[in-house]
Amino acid sequence: MKFKPLRLSLLTLGLVTTACGTGAKSTLDGHYEDATASGMSAFRGKQVVPAEYAKSDAVIVSSELMTSYGREDLVKAIMDAGVKKVWVTTSRGSGLTLQSSTFGRLRQALGTHINKVSVVEQKDYGQVTVWARDWAPLGAVTASNELRLLDFNYYPRREADDATARSFAGLTGITRVSVPVYNEGGNFMNNNRGECLMSTRVTDANADVFKAGDMVLDAEDIKQYYGEFAGCEQTYIFPRMPTEGTGHIDMWAKFLNDDTVIVGQISNETLSYASSSNRSLTQQIQRYLDARARDIADLGYNVVRIPMPVPSAGLFRSYTNSLLLNGTAIVPQYLRGNSGSYQDQALLRSYEAEARRVYESLGYKVVFIPSDGMIATGGAVHCVTMQVPAVL
Repeated sequence: MKFKPLRLSLLTLGLVTTACGTGAKSTLDGHYEDATASGMSAFRGKQVVPAEYAKSDAVIVSSELMTSYGREDLVKAIMDAGVKKVWVTTSRGSGLTLQSSTFGRLRQALGTHINKVSVVEQKDYGQVTVWARDWAPLGAVTASNELRLLDFNYYPRREADDATARSFAGLTGITRVSVPVYNEGGNFMNNNRGECLMSTRVTDANADVFKAGDMVLDAEDIKQYYGEFAGCEQTYIFPRMPTEGTGHIDMWAKFLNDDTVIVGQISNETLSYASSSNRSLTQQIQRYLDARARDIADLGYNVVRIPMPVPSAGLFRSYTNSLLLNGTAIVPQYLRGNSGSYQDQALLRSYEAEARRVYESLGYKVVFIPSDGMIATGGAVHCVTMQVPAVL
């Protein structure tokens, strides 16, 4: 499948990144999990990743979404958006089934739709985290509408999470394609023209050898792998957000259709609510977001700004961290901080109203999910879900 490329390149904008760390290419063959470079070569150029707003058949989440965060309401919203299946990953040896007391509230929330849920036990021992977006396989589709699971490398010390793609391939028989690039799903956005967005988190992650077989990859290497295995005709890598721990692009930007990208915005009114100790950081993030909005507009996209609340050390509330599912936008809602209120508590209703207006103006039905607990640990709705594209 071929896509129409954008007019401008990162080189034109001065945004292309170079390798960090060692700065030298490794001679190793590549970290292919339970696969080889020669075996994976058969899949080169054979599949593309549909945009998140394309039709989805299923969503992957973790049992931690229920056990640690009590977000059965998010699973219900996913079901209400018309998926055929929700896969819930659990740790190896957990013994969890849908009849377990752990899923009692989920059974109550879903009613007869509980039969659309399947439990997937991981292949490797270790605690499965809640961040399904980052460790779940990326669904891709071939020209003959065959679903494939793209298996990117995940953190070396999170073997259970990293085994997710292998677990799903074994359960479903869906072909798994190992790609020897370290990148989390939260640092990948794309449209249906093969235009893909990331931050320099991806170049940071591939700048050193972490385990046997790893290659040192620079921006051009990474773009080549995404082009060959995910159908990215153009890959744009932007500077990561300052001081934000994940480095993921989903914390500040998101495609809502092929031509439109929403980008977070800190207004001057929001800035006025930042405490004196937090004002400098808030201004820094404000300037960063404005610069990225200009960069993306210069690439030819329609950029729509959406509120970003006051950031603080380790806490970046985001309305771009949503899940687009069959015409529904499941959007984070922020109600009250751990200390009882946020610095900008008085603006929460106006933030939410504007976020709703932005999504609805682009044709989405909006469902809000309380996300204070999740965002306090580094993510929200997008971070804890991974959609699986529909096939004919």
